[in-house]
Amino acid sequence: MGYFYTDMTKIFTIGFSGKTPEAFLDVLNAARISCVWDIRQWRTSTYVPYYNGDNLAKVLSNRYEYHPEFAPTSDILAAYKDKKITWAEYEKMYRELLQKRNPLQKCDISKLDRICLLCTEKSAIQCHRRLAAEYITAQLPDIEIVHL
Repeated sequence: MGYFYTDMTKIFTIGFSGKTPEAFLDVLNAARISCVWDIRQWRTSTYVPYYNGDNLAKVLSNRYEYHPEFAPTSDILAAYKDKKITWAEYEKMYRELLQKRNPLQKCDISKLDRICLLCTEKSAIQCHRRLAAEYITAQLPDIEIVHL
């Protein structure tokens, strides 16, 4: 049985936690990322200043965009971090937020191939970047998600 190859559009996700700046850039370059979409609510950190939005914009140049329309609200985020809601409740609230916001209307969807949704979390399992990627693929057919 042979393999069937398709040139499907791919979107990627990455969390910078635990990655050195060099390793982070190596992963992006190896995946041939066209643009990093920073979807964090807050783009600054005193603990990891390399990953501040302004620094990433300089390092990545024209391969960096800030997309706060994909960020969770501070209320949803605080409720989850303070253990007032479960992850399942967070997922539901965040998905409803995306439906209400319709963030793709503000994006150039012709340039989606090889974008990378950026957040802090090491794993995409309990991170809004996974949910954002799933939202995009639910709206637009034939897109593959790759978590880096």
